[in-house]
Amino acid sequence: MDFLFNKNAADSVSSASILPYCIANDERTLLLNYDSLDTLTNRELISEFMKTHGYHHLVIFNMPHRADVLPLKDWPKLKGLFFKNTKTDIFEQGLQEIKKGALWFPRTVSDKWMREMLETEQKNQIQSNNLTFKESKVLHLLSSGATCPQIADTLFISEATVRVHLHKIYQKINVKNKQKALQWCERNMNKINKLAG
Repeated sequence: MDFLFNKNAADSVSSASILPYCIANDERTLLLNYDSLDTLTNRELISEFMKTHGYHHLVIFNMPHRADVLPLKDWPKLKGLFFKNTKTDIFEQGLQEIKKGALWFPRTVSDKWMREMLETEQKNQIQSNNLTFKESKVLHLLSSGATCPQIADTLFISEATVRVHLHKIYQKINVKNKQKALQWCERNMNKINKLAG
């Protein structure tokens, strides 16, 4: 592969040995230095540039280990990320895999993206059950072992209102009784706590 970068004495890719952004000669891969993000370029400019010039892959390199990686997942056609001082052989291996259609992201980056996706999915699942804020509070109190009278006292509502809320909750989470609702709560405790706040 003939990429526009040089190996330095430490045999790693660094900002000192590579242009702010450069273009791979094969498969129309755009290599973008992390240091140029939001100063020389932004997501919209890169998207337009890639579209205009027919680039298929975007690779961001020279990324600091403590960089905020969550916004990067939305960059167009992003296929790989490389930290600062990534060894040249790893960089070349990653580019070869990207050329074959694979993605190349550090495990820590994938982990953060996955955790965010799962958290969003869990929040959406709770919201897709259409639980109101009050119902979430009732469910949270129920899961913590509170009785109907205790829930009523805590939320300043009548016991009859608690029973109405419980009936609606059971329908929304698709359970038939308190025992099944408690089992559902065990599986979804993190979601309940976040929503009940």
